[in-house]
Amino acid sequence: MRKLFLAAALAALPAVASAQYGDLFVWGQVRYTGAWDPYPGVHAEVLKFLNEVTSVLEAPERRAVTLQSPELFSIPFLVLTGKQAPPTLSEEEAGRLRDYLTSGGFLWISDASGVAGSPFDAWVRKTLRGVLPDTDLRPLGSDHVLFRTFFLIRRIGGRAMVSGSLEGVDWGGKTVVVYSRNDLLGAWAKDPLGGYLYECVPGGEAQRMDARKLTLNILMYALTGSYKADAVHQPFILDKLRSGLP
Repeated sequence: MRKLFLAAALAALPAVASAQYGDLFVWGQVRYTGAWDPYPGVHAEVLKFLNEVTSVLEAPERRAVTLQSPELFSIPFLVLTGKQAPPTLSEEEAGRLRDYLTSGGFLWISDASGVAGSPFDAWVRKTLRGVLPDTDLRPLGSDHVLFRTFFLIRRIGGRAMVSGSLEGVDWGGKTVVVYSRNDLLGAWAKDPLGGYLYECVPGGEAQRMDARKLTLNILMYALTGSYKADAVHQPFILDKLRSGLP
């Protein structure tokens, strides 16, 4: 998926060739006016875990881009997170996000508020209805391939248990937007001494481990799309599973 997406993007936007990272996984993050980065160092923690338990090679630096940035179409994976509602998208921004998603891009939206019915949640639902009006944001069923792309996920973790499910938007037979409401990234946040900044409530460390596993599965789904159709990492995954890693 990534190679096809990058090829199409480069054909349309040849000026962004210098932003490519070959076969490295790039953590892209949407930058917007306001508190777009509630956990600045968490991406490094996630990528370290990704490197430890999979065969994926990652770029060491994340790429923070706006929806108007020329680099947008060179980054197949994007995270959009926050605790408050981002600004309303302009028509141009909404159109570019639509083009990004329908051209093969993947967006993970993470509500970091830890509150049910948050302003961020309301913004997400309204924005996605405008960006992809022909699709719906729906709960992902327990049989969705995302829940077995690496770990077998039985519980939805996070810093705060707001919802027992993930939601998503499908396009062209694939889920192109995944929406998590339990502040998954907050479960990774650490202080300068390496201790976790926040308790995971109400489930404690088991809930944190669930959040870590689910985060990794989201990344792996963005990379492979279909676990059965794209078995690039399958031998490595099986070796890891046989070794008894969590």
